[in-house]
Amino acid sequence: MRGQKQVAFNTAQAAIWSVDAAVKAASQGTFGVGGVLLGPHKEVIAISCNRVIADGKVADPTAHGERQVVDWYFEQKAQGTELPKPEDCTIVSSLDPCMMCAGSILTGGFNVVSTTLDTRAGVNYTTDGTYTTVPAQLQDQAKEHFAYVGIEGGRPYQGPEHLNQGSTISEADEKRSIDTFLASLGKVQEVIHSGPSAPVADLKDCKDPQVLGALKKYYPQALEMKFAPGQPDSKLAKPLLEAANDAQNRGASYNAGALIDPHGNLVMLRAGKEERSPIRTPFMELTRAWAKVRAEAGPEGEKYLAPLKDCTLVTLQGPGQDAPSVMEMGAYGSSVEGPLPEHEHPAWQYVLPRQSQAAVDQQIANLPPLYSQVIKPEIQQVSDGALVHLCTHNEH
Repeated sequence: MRGQKQVAFNTAQAAIWSVDAAVKAASQGTFGVGGVLLGPHKEVIAISCNRVIADGKVADPTAHGERQVVDWYFEQKAQGTELPKPEDCTIVSSLDPCMMCAGSILTGGFNVVSTTLDTRAGVNYTTDGTYTTVPAQLQDQAKEHFAYVGIEGGRPYQGPEHLNQGSTISEADEKRSIDTFLASLGKVQEVIHSGPSAPVADLKDCKDPQVLGALKKYYPQALEMKFAPGQPDSKLAKPLLEAANDAQNRGASYNAGALIDPHGNLVMLRAGKEERSPIRTPFMELTRAWAKVRAEAGPEGEKYLAPLKDCTLVTLQGPGQDAPSVMEMGAYGSSVEGPLPEHEHPAWQYVLPRQSQAAVDQQIANLPPLYSQVIKPEIQQVSDGALVHLCTHNEH
């Protein structure tokens, strides 16, 4: 991510720059996706590319180009940098945003113009601009702020007219974009899914100082609490509520997320930092921290630190119909990046519902095929009544 002093002649030129960033990302061994943040006069504010993989390891499963642009913008604002309003900025992306990035963009209030459609994981996978992948209350917002460049001799421009500013590229440029992404896809997924296939050993038996050091660095209270695998109980109420209350006092959301490994150990807990950026929600903070633990634990870490897909995620608040919830559902998919293994208990559990279980299930069913048909997340309320009772009667 870096600030720029270039000015794009039109949106098409910025689209080509986004593809150049995608090519750079692919050359570094990560997903071939890039983005350019334009101001109201087409001045380039920043250029970003995917950084999920670094040095052959998963560095940050949420480091997609668009999500990084949104976080960078709000971090700059928090530091006092003068920037145009989000609604006056346009993210020009090389690929239709995934659900995580779409939720990030909707939360931040930006416009986005995409170069290439994505019929597997894109927010507009139906290609018709209906955006049925997001809750009904967000669909008009998506129609007003999301657009797709036209292809010479191919598809027409799609989106609101206020974003149609020279938004046509050549067939060759579009082909370069999609070819770059598809060529990187298999390679990156191979890295993500590499590692031992055998179940991880219990961290309680680990003596390796590098593994334990990485774990305690990011969550000093790790391993101090244990549950029956996949079954969080009332003991989890205190740390969840303490984290949520602290977040609320800082100006962040009243929410927190915990990660329980396959042996029932509490290994990570995070609240959000929305006071810094509206998209730094609990799950976004948690999945990034867990990726850092696994990256820094060394070779021995593979024996003891399970990938997120094998763990149980517990959030204080359940998903709602808002844009941050869309982002978190998408980010969960980006973190597991493939079919979830069979779990005896739901892999994502929440304590306090924000909508009916039927509505949550329908929200999942409306997601693009990668999420609804391949990953198939199960998001359900915890079964422990005492945990629900404690958190309900302490709710702020």
